[in-house]
Amino acid sequence: MAMRWLLKGLLFSLLVVALNQLMVPVGFSATDNVPVITVQELKAKMDKGDDLVVVDVRTGNDYEGSKIKMKGAVRISIVKIEERYRDLPMDKEIVTYCT
Repeated sequence: MAMRWLLKGLLFSLLVVALNQLMVPVGFSATDNVPVITVQELKAKMDKGDDLVVVDVRTGNDYEGSKIKMKGAVRISIVKIEERYRDLPMDKEIVTYCT
């Protein structure tokens, strides 16, 4: 029930980044062709038991000051993604989010 409330309460866009496709760190801009997933699509994947990793990319105060934190999400600040993307499993779908 709490997960359902959390997912409904998320008012942010979710980006799906297939990090297992990356050979070197890549910076994304708003014009890049990065797949987008909705909250409802993510919830359906989680309910179905899809093998995925959710990464919270918020920085400092944005994360600390928020009451919205997804249980089980890995926290890697967007400014650290390029140096830490190798910490993520290469055999799973990666979903990043921020508020």
